[in-house]
Amino acid sequence: MTYSAEISRRKPGMFLFLLDQSRSMSHKLAGQETSKAKEATDAINRQIYEIIYRCTKTEGVRDYFEIGIIGYGSKTDTAESLLPNATIVPISKMAENPIRIEKTSKRITDSEGEEVETEMEFPVWFEPVANFNTPMVKALKLAKEWSKEWLHEHSDSYPPVVINISDGAATDGDPIPAADDLKSLSTSDGNLLLWNCHLSESKQEDAVIFPNDENQLPKSDKFSRDLFRMSSLLPEPFQDVAAERGLEIKNGARGYVFNAGLDELLELLDIGTRAPTENLH
Repeated sequence: MTYSAEISRRKPGMFLFLLDQSRSMSHKLAGQETSKAKEATDAINRQIYEIIYRCTKTEGVRDYFEIGIIGYGSKTDTAESLLPNATIVPISKMAENPIRIEKTSKRITDSEGEEVETEMEFPVWFEPVANFNTPMVKALKLAKEWSKEWLHEHSDSYPPVVINISDGAATDGDPIPAADDLKSLSTSDGNLLLWNCHLSESKQEDAVIFPNDENQLPKSDKFSRDLFRMSSLLPEPFQDVAAERGLEIKNGARGYVFNAGLDELLELLDIGTRAPTENLH
């Protein structure tokens, strides 16, 4: 399975984000002043903006990708779309329909090599929420339902990429069988890819990026091992992008980040979405 299919308007790719919205996401992310819910929401919103940018040509935004966002835990034991009245949406429609535009300051390097602070605008498609439990199994099953339906129309496309962001154990059962069912879906180019990002408020453990062995994870943290087992092996094109970022990728590495802070979260999202965009035609 090569993960090398060309991505075009006739054969688009698909990104599906799963976001834990349980009450513990209201806690601060390690080393940050804002909540895990806020940091994760901002990261996904910005990643969608990056995908739109990569799909923008002279005549406008080309529908190289379709996007879905599932939130779980905002209501008692439910998983649902975070896009109003929609499930999987063409990227051009995402570009046309943010709920608002957020202004933020960012430090960049100018043409003379000096760091300067500039104001930037980012579209926002959904807001941070942190309410109830962690029905991850329901989210994975809903992701399978949406992906299976999408695959009926795109059986020869680049395989879907699903990115799950969570900070705690599932409260509605064992998520591993549901994750395996989701990963069993495929196109002619390969199996669906499931990535997992484990957010934490702990500074006691170092981040582990794309481990190839569950023994690299703390023995006391069963959930980290579950997420590792749930995660897909990194295909070669993703390994190449990770290596370009200076990450050491070993044989058997999986699309999983443990004890993620903001930097690791952004790294995972960028690598997870950039490799497929290398195939745009």
